[in-house]
Amino acid sequence: VGDTVLTYRQLAQIWLETDKTTATASSKRLVKALILYGARNSEMRESLVKEFDFTEYIWTLPAEKSKTDKIIRRPIFKQIIPLLEEAKESGKEILFPGAYDRDEPLSIGSSTRYIRLLRDRLNIGDFTAHDFRRTIATRLSEEGVAPHVIEKMLGHDLGGVLAVYNKHDWLAEQKEAYELYAEKIFEQVKLISG
Repeated sequence: VGDTVLTYRQLAQIWLETDKTTATASSKRLVKALILYGARNSEMRESLVKEFDFTEYIWTLPAEKSKTDKIIRRPIFKQIIPLLEEAKESGKEILFPGAYDRDEPLSIGSSTRYIRLLRDRLNIGDFTAHDFRRTIATRLSEEGVAPHVIEKMLGHDLGGVLAVYNKHDWLAEQKEAYELYAEKIFEQVKLISG
């Protein structure tokens, strides 16, 4: 529970600040992926290359890695592809490997420390990785994206009858929402960069 909702400009500032740090490429990519997907830190940090289907363009998080103990399916959208391709080039099964043990994912401590470093370098207030989730939900609501689509993007269970009978993932709608969100962030990146 928290109140921090970042603006598109603040997200762009965080994005650009990652490029200025001396952190590992893996840490930088992780923060950018967390911003764009709004996924839980552990879902992203521990993701494996095999979970990303570049034929169907779907990221399938296995049930055992999901907070809800259910499979979560998200689209692979155009703006995330370069970042994922870069991560795959490491040749490892883990997309975001640790700095010292390349066969293990970045630790929660490493990612938390890195986000604190970014926060301390920027003068935009307090934020955590979890605030990226609240931000994507809030900003996309403002853009008119349907609540059930946002809930699927966040990997939440839908309540009531929807949870029991409707197993649809709204992948096309998710993809459209992710692309809109990324466009808004990248517009700010361009404005700040000049």
